[in-house]
Amino acid sequence: MVNYSPEIKKIKIRKMRHLGNRTIKVEKDKLIFQILENKKQHIKEYNDAVVAYKEEALKQLTVQTSRAREGSLDIQLDLVTPVNNADNYDKIVEMFQWEVETVVELSQNEFNEYVQDETEFAVAAKFSNTYYSNVL
Repeated sequence: MVNYSPEIKKIKIRKMRHLGNRTIKVEKDKLIFQILENKKQHIKEYNDAVVAYKEEALKQLTVQTSRAREGSLDIQLDLVTPVNNADNYDKIVEMFQWEVETVVELSQNEFNEYVQDETEFAVAAKFSNTYYSNVL
């Protein structure tokens, strides 16, 4: 058996998750519950990011105000604005609420998006909303 480094294992797992056309059937209620849990986590990360964003903005504004008073013309803020995508989660939930079946079939990509919270908007929001926790 080959013993791969942790970095290689992560890459292989990521590739495996996005290959294949496997589908699974899930209970619609469980799926909706998981999407709502993902939304709760997103809102928590967003709220934390807003607090950190304001703190960082005030810090930078203080420095830039001093520089402006000293005559500097090179004034700029370096901020990453938090992103609130709660409405997108609501749209996904609403789509499944309209589903008439109690069991829903998901492709592997749909499972990754809805259950693992790897939608394009979720990944982008997670990047911006965890920016300050990673640099502070």
